[in-house]
Amino acid sequence: MSGRQCPRARAGGRLMHRIAPVFALYMMRRYLSGLGLVFAPVIALIYMIDLLELTRRASRVLTREADLLTLMQMSAMKLPGLAVTALPFACLFGAMWTFARMTRSNELVIARAAGLSVWQFLAPPMMVALLLGIFVVGIVNPWSSALNYHYRQLESYYIKGTSESLSTVTDSGIWLRQADPQGSAVIHALTASDGGLRLSAVVVFMFDKDEQFLRRVEAFSARFDGDVWTLSDAWVIEPDRQAKAVPVYRLATNLRPDDIQQSLANPDSVSFWSIPAFAKRLDAAGFSSTRYLVQWHTLASLPLILCAMVIVAATVSLRHSRRGHVGVLIGLGAIAGFALFVVSDIARALGIAESVPIILAAWGPAIAATLVGIALLLHLEDG
Repeated sequence: MSGRQCPRARAGGRLMHRIAPVFALYMMRRYLSGLGLVFAPVIALIYMIDLLELTRRASRVLTREADLLTLMQMSAMKLPGLAVTALPFACLFGAMWTFARMTRSNELVIARAAGLSVWQFLAPPMMVALLLGIFVVGIVNPWSSALNYHYRQLESYYIKGTSESLSTVTDSGIWLRQADPQGSAVIHALTASDGGLRLSAVVVFMFDKDEQFLRRVEAFSARFDGDVWTLSDAWVIEPDRQAKAVPVYRLATNLRPDDIQQSLANPDSVSFWSIPAFAKRLDAAGFSSTRYLVQWHTLASLPLILCAMVIVAATVSLRHSRRGHVGVLIGLGAIAGFALFVVSDIARALGIAESVPIILAAWGPAIAATLVGIALLLHLEDG
């Protein structure tokens, strides 16, 4: 008896080895098609809504009129960043769509009868989600960051109707730019403190409204006093004039306290690969780098978030043909996905406020969702 079963067992093992890779490729194709079927209309809807919102905002600006083509280009620049935000939901609903259709068509039932476990069902979609997350973080994010930077420049000109005050931090220090109808000023300082309200080793280059150089002011320090910069121990240098020492020099400004920090490169405008170096420059210059580090860890955790979405989808989609209540289970999956988004957003805000550690704020929701999903599958499935 045992001699007759051994060849059958070996044949069954060989058959499983042949079935598993073929089924894995089939699952990948089915999941990619489901993901594309969900993602494409979502992206189109996001683009149309954002274009309508840009049109509404641009219509309020009378000084600089943007035509429809310009607004369409601006919305297209913003779209990759919005697509990354929507990607976890696309992975969730794409996986739910794939698993539900394969369960209703009894494909997964047949696969179970052939000896495949639930983990073999999930491995191919999770591999797709993992690779997709790595691709988005490593390649799409630098591209979308550059587009987002250009979008903000166009938004400042066409939508806000003014030249935005710009700030940046380089190895040589801090650079601020402020502008008004009378002219502009470029401020350079070696270091900052008090959130950028106090500067040291300051040099100011002042220009008129036609961008003609007016004067250069060098000062030991500068302090932000509401509507003016107060420069101490200053020297005023003008073309064809002798340098003049001024104990206190006041430079009018249209900046607000939050503008200095917020006008630095937005975290969405700095690529994943550039954030660590940029954060170091911020720390050296006296600015807080917390929101940039939170952004970096949030991007790094994206592949795990996408895998968690696939697991969450599996907990509500694999067995509904046997248990019924399809709408209820699918609704629970959608609620779980949105709950994960809300929790991630709250954790991100707490991380930026430094109320919780940065790593916990960025990785905590993804790890928790993955562990909860695995626990539910272990409870519901026999695989």
